[in-house]
Amino acid sequence: MVPACLSLTTPTGTSDTQFQATPREGAEAHRMFSDRLLTIFEMMAQREHGSGERGLLCGVATEIIGVSAASITLASDDMPMTRFCVSDAMASSLVDLELIVGEGPCSEAMTTDAMVACADLGEYRSPKWMLYVPQALNCGARCVFGFPVRIGVIRVGVLCLYGTEAGELNDEQYTDAFLMASVVGRGIVALQAGAEPQTLSAELQNEANFDFSVHQAAGMLAVQASVSISSALIALRMHAFASSQSLSQVSSRVVAR
Repeated sequence: MVPACLSLTTPTGTSDTQFQATPREGAEAHRMFSDRLLTIFEMMAQREHGSGERGLLCGVATEIIGVSAASITLASDDMPMTRFCVSDAMASSLVDLELIVGEGPCSEAMTTDAMVACADLGEYRSPKWMLYVPQALNCGARCVFGFPVRIGVIRVGVLCLYGTEAGELNDEQYTDAFLMASVVGRGIVALQAGAEPQTLSAELQNEANFDFSVHQAAGMLAVQASVSISSALIALRMHAFASSQSLSQVSSRVVAR
């Protein structure tokens, strides 16, 4: 079990606790992981051949881990955090909130490359999430968890999980979350395979809920004001926060004018 709110560095994508397992225990753990991975893949196949909706990975994460909602955000050293997919409206609002205020579980897991867990936002007292917490509670979230998504040793994004009731994840849910983060990383690689450098594959765009208006608006502002893209994004976020609008709403107005 993990305490109420913390960051836990797990560079291997498993547990930070080192232990010596017997051959029998190791075989049992391997079988368990294999069974859970098979369940994840089967669930993905069922959803893909069912509704065919976007955000398949987020939907599967919500169902397999047993949480209220999920989101996946992507980022790199030269790309700000952006939404990849969300499971529902609450997850969408929570990702937009982080993009606006620049703090929260996704942002912290992205920055620290460590798992982030807060079992009760109502009891969160750290100033680190001073802007995020009250608005997240208004969105309906009571507990939040962030798991870095890696491709090898390179962190490319974060899988965030949300609950509408306070409570810690149990051991099985933590295991499933780490496995799901691993599946997400491999899935992104598979979807992007064969794409030209500096471009997104059609498969990746079809799976994602990307909001290109944010990046388009930032580019337009950067050119018009002769500032960097990062500065333009900060200006968009400040305006969204000051006007109590989502980043998507503000960006759409900039693009349309």
